[in-house]
This record gives sequence, structure tokens and C-alpha cells, in this order.
Amino acid sequence: MGSVFAMKHFRTRLKIVHLVAGNGGQKRFQSSSDVYNLADGSRKTRIPKHDSVELIAPSSTPLARLPTSSLLRSLFLSSFFSSPFLFRPGLALFQKVANSSSSWLNPDGNPVLRGIIAPLIYKQFCAGRNKAEIQRTASDNRRLGFSGIVLCYGKEVQVRADNKILGHNQEKVIVMDTEIKQWRDGNIQTLGMIGEGDWLGIKYSGAGVHITNALIKGSTPPSKFVEAMQTICETAAARGCRIWIDAEQQVLQSAIDEWTFGFMRRYNKIGRRALLYSTVQAYLKSSREKVQHQLALSQREGWRLGIKLVRGAYISNDQRDRIHDTKADTDNSYNGIVRDLLHGKFSALLGDNSPQFDLLLAGHNSESIRGAVRLASDLASESRLRIYPEFAQLQGMADEIGCEILQHAENVNTDKALPLDKIYTPKVYKCLTWGSLQDCMQYLTRRLVENRGAADRMREGSAAFRKELKRRILRRLAKA
Repeated sequence: MGSVFAMKHFRTRLKIVHLVAGNGGQKRFQSSSDVYNLADGSRKTRIPKHDSVELIAPSSTPLARLPTSSLLRSLFLSSFFSSPFLFRPGLALFQKVANSSSSWLNPDGNPVLRGIIAPLIYKQFCAGRNKAEIQRTASDNRRLGFSGIVLCYGKEVQVRADNKILGHNQEKVIVMDTEIKQWRDGNIQTLGMIGEGDWLGIKYSGAGVHITNALIKGSTPPSKFVEAMQTICETAAARGCRIWIDAEQQVLQSAIDEWTFGFMRRYNKIGRRALLYSTVQAYLKSSREKVQHQLALSQREGWRLGIKLVRGAYISNDQRDRIHDTKADTDNSYNGIVRDLLHGKFSALLGDNSPQFDLLLAGHNSESIRGAVRLASDLASESRLRIYPEFAQLQGMADEIGCEILQHAENVNTDKALPLDKIYTPKVYKCLTWGSLQDCMQYLTRRLVENRGAADRMREGSAAFRKELKRRILRRLAKA
């Protein structure tokens, strides 16, 4: 009954699309005019192109840049996440469809399921099923003002608390070289669908059961894996892309870090932007020590460090004693690391011979993200900003925060009060996966189970989406 009510509620909202967005929602530039329409019905002046993509001009409200269809999807999904009556049975059904071998429950083969899942869920969170769809998504994101996308090859292996691999059938073991080749080819294919300035997201466990066992044991990386990573790194560098190495469960993480440092020594050169980024999870009690260790190691050995800072996504199936006891402790950990990196207060950053590093802040916590942007801007205005942070968020989540950062960047660029060397202009990237509907549902199911915090952030943003939708309706009514 709850799901029927939700669908009726959504259909009611869909009826106002034409009222809010006019004919077709958000409009692109017209070649014969210097004025164009935003999704909310307001008119703005043409601004310069960026990387051959037409950008949305600054607006008084950050969410004005989003198409109405995205607002409606976000409102529907945030209602789903916030309902105790809908979320649990809905997630169970979601998992059933994602992992079913039945053709009736496969949304790629069942047109009814596809008609529901593709517009409501897949389009909200995923990049596409082929190169053309992915490049269109990337172009749409750039047109909105985002600096690019992070495209993830979604294959990975999950490990239970007893170090057993989930879903592993020992009677169907694939040869290690075959697993690695499939993983390498999948990542190379992913790189072929993104462009200069974009990112590739990698999980080492995606290279298969043999590699996952090697990570559990803390072994050195097999030569075939090293060769595969070298191919991936060199392809990414040639395309002008960067790579982040995702964090995984703690039983794997020590080896993931050590293997990544080995590739950083080869590819992250002093004087150039880092190619590879390791991931530090701020919910770990050891996160600050990890950052200090990585800074000191790169300084001692003479290579450039890339850090992606996240809160953490494996609290439901990781070693709980290694994780902060409360959310407040995790918040303080994340915010403290950001503060001291931007100020340059880590001990490894003190002195004349401090290490070179790059920083990407990934997350959906509004207080942390707004605080980081504000602090970076204040320090830049005083010529005291140690590192210029970039930001990344999951596609379809915390869009109000991402749009707010873009609005801030556009306001800064049009403000002539400060000299250029005292201006901090943040960059924001959207993280997506790609593939078939069922493949991406499997990926999203894992993200929902692991990262309920991101879903909570999406629910918290629903008030901003409702306010923006109401504003568009009133604007249209006023013009009628």
C-alpha cells in the first residue's frame, strides 16, 4: 500500500512538470541569442564556454541550474528514503531485483521493470550503458558547472567479518590471470568513455578472488596485477585523467595502501599534479596517523601524494573497534584533518622542505563541505591556503550542496574585489558507475547498505528541493 501511495504521489508531481519547466524542461543556448532560459524560467546572459560545453550562468538560487526532472526524482527518492514503511521493504525488493537470475526480475530484459527503474533510479545515479550515454551524462554535468565526472568500474569483491569472500564458489574458481585481464580490460574500457579532466574510480578487489586473498594476506602484488595497473595508469595519464583508489574493508586496506604507494612512487612526480590518489577514511581512529604517515613517506621518498578524504562506507561489515565510537567523533576527525591540511599544520607540512600533495574531499555532509569551502576561501584571501581542495559527491546525492559550491565558485569569479592570487575557486566532480541496469542496481544496493549516511544526506536535502520546486511553480503562475 505504501509503495502504491508513493507512486501516485510521484505521478501527481509529474503532472506539474510542464507547468514548472515549460516545453522540455531546461533549455540550451540558442545560437542566435545572447540570452537563454534556466530550468526555473528565469533568463540569463550567455557566459563563456568551458571545454566546448555550454555552462549554466550564475543564478540567485543554486538549485536553479538543475532540470525539473532531476528535482522531481530527488523529491520522490528522498520521500522513499525517509519513510520507515517504504524503505525496508523497498530495499529488500531492490536487492531481490539486483541479484536475481530470473529474466522476469531482470530490468534489462523486462520492459515493465525497465520502464520504472530506468527513469526513476538509473538516470538519477548512473552514467549510462554505453559510451554515447556516458559522454552525454558527462556533458550534461559539465554544462551545469561541474568540472567533470568520476566513472567507476563497479566490479568488486565483498569480504565477511571472518575473512571469507561473499558469494565465492570454490568449484568455479577462475584462473588469476583471467580475472586480472577482465578487470584491466574493464578499467581500460571505462577510461575510453571519459575525457580529459575526468577521473577513474578503482577497487583492487575487483581484480578477483586471487587478488583479494593476496590483499587479505598482505602479500606483494602479483606481477600480472602490477602490469595491469601500469597499463591503466599509463592510459589514464595519456588521456589527461586521474585515478582514485577506493578504500575497502580494513582486512584489505593495509595492503591496498602499500600497493598504491608503490604505484605512486612511479607515477606521482614532483612538480606535476598527482595521477593516483589513495583514500583515507576519517571514521577510523587511525585516520589522522594515516595522513601524517603518507605525508611523511612521500616527503622522505620524493614523490607527490594524492589524498582522497572520505568519512567511510563499511561500518556495517568492518572491524568496529577500529572505527570511532560516535558520529560526532567521526565528524571531528574529518573536519580536523581538513582544517590542518588547509592550514598546513600537520607536522610533515612544517618547515621549508614540506611534501607536495593534492587533496580531494569526498562526502555529503553539508556542514563539513560548507566549512571546508569557507575555510579555503578565507585562507586564500589571506595568502595562507596550503592546498587547494577539490570536491566529489555521488551523482544524485547532496545535489543541493554541489550546486551551492558551484554558485560560490561563480560568484567568486565575478567578484573583482580580490586579486586573482587571493581567490579560491572550488571544483566539484560527480561520481557515477556505468553498465547494465542490473549491474548498476547491484552497485547501488551495496552503496545503500554500506553508506546510509549518503541516503540520509539526500533526505535532508528534500526541503531545499521542495522550496526550489515551489519557486518555479510560483514563477510560472506569475507569468501566466
